[in-house]
Amino acid sequence: MKFKQSKEKERQITIDVDLDESDIDPYYKVGYKKLVKKVTIPGFRKGKAPYRIIESQYGKESILSEAIDDIISEKTAEVIKESELEFYMTPKIELTSFNPVKFKVIVPLEPKVEIGDLQKIKLEKISPPNFDTLIDEQINNMQKQFTTWTPKETKSKEGDLVNIDIQINIDKKEVLNQQNTEIVLDEQNDEFAPGLIKKIVGKKPEDSDSFKLKISKSHPSKDLADKKGDFEVKINSIKQPVAPKLNGEFAKMVSNDEIKTMATLRKKIETSIKETHNQQSEAEYTNNSITKLIELSKIEIPPIIVERETESEMQNLENLSKQFKMSLEEYLNKNNQNLEDTKKSILEDTILKLNRTFLLLEICKTNNIEPSEQEISETSQLLQNQKMTNSKGDNLSKDELRAESEYRLKLEKASKYLYEQTSKNIA
Repeated sequence: MKFKQSKEKERQITIDVDLDESDIDPYYKVGYKKLVKKVTIPGFRKGKAPYRIIESQYGKESILSEAIDDIISEKTAEVIKESELEFYMTPKIELTSFNPVKFKVIVPLEPKVEIGDLQKIKLEKISPPNFDTLIDEQINNMQKQFTTWTPKETKSKEGDLVNIDIQINIDKKEVLNQQNTEIVLDEQNDEFAPGLIKKIVGKKPEDSDSFKLKISKSHPSKDLADKKGDFEVKINSIKQPVAPKLNGEFAKMVSNDEIKTMATLRKKIETSIKETHNQQSEAEYTNNSITKLIELSKIEIPPIIVERETESEMQNLENLSKQFKMSLEEYLNKNNQNLEDTKKSILEDTILKLNRTFLLLEICKTNNIEPSEQEISETSQLLQNQKMTNSKGDNLSKDELRAESEYRLKLEKASKYLYEQTSKNIA
């Protein structure tokens, strides 16, 4: 066996391997044992034909073909051992010649990261929202949740709840016939057929009306989308909203009697909103600092890692399309996407994700950031409770749970460290 090792390039090393006949000879027996079980030879029980018969009928190349995976696997292991290379993940094998047997072993090395200067990271301050407006919106939503409906006999208006019978014909063919359908007269409910809400506003119970409207272009049914239909609508009943007054009773009602006044309710909502804002701001500052640090750092990732991650994401997308009983192209077309743009987008996202991951792991390594045994144990238990699975769909083993927990905690701690260091530089 001869092999030639290339110089490192893009954190990969290529080894060209040439095997001679003495390397191959032991594997003819291996190939024979596999092939003889697959073929039927007259006069012999299956799997019992002697080697010379199999060779005479199928040839040495067919026998060798059965053993090629064993040859490459074992010879690759020998080459890696002799080369004394420490590969980061399983090497990629490319068979370049079958006879004589020649192949390439592409060995991915550990990604290399040179962290940039954190002091050069300048973050723009995130402007706080109008908290009073957000508080009012949340109280308004609460008020809607506790709104009751009372019947009315007068004309309907926006915000009322109407019960209708509706029939739609397109080209004199009935496409919809629903009885006692309830709809709130709100612009948000006007997407089905723009203008329908306005046609109903002003009607009284027992009123009927006929009119033409075009159904929305975005309707999921191709038979209905953007088609003009003949509508017939009958108003069965109308109810008007009765919202609770914003007073102490309301505060008690929405808090299970824990809060007695509106002032206290507003204060509690304000505290919650500000906590959420601070968490979101911290996450945004962290993401921005990671993005800027990637630009300032030198990150070398073997192309094989990028290739395999990209292929994995594409496979996940293909598996998703199969759940909908579609080909990948059909699934993408239905979601207004195409294969070429999707591949490009996944590749870009993969490179960004890998850059972030290896940068954060290097921050841990450089700053001796390690999760505690208790943190690893607690996270492992959490993942186990979530029944997290591996790429084969099996539940994670104890070792896999620990590795995944340690990995997640390192990314989390590195992100927090980076935020603490760069938040000092918020302009």
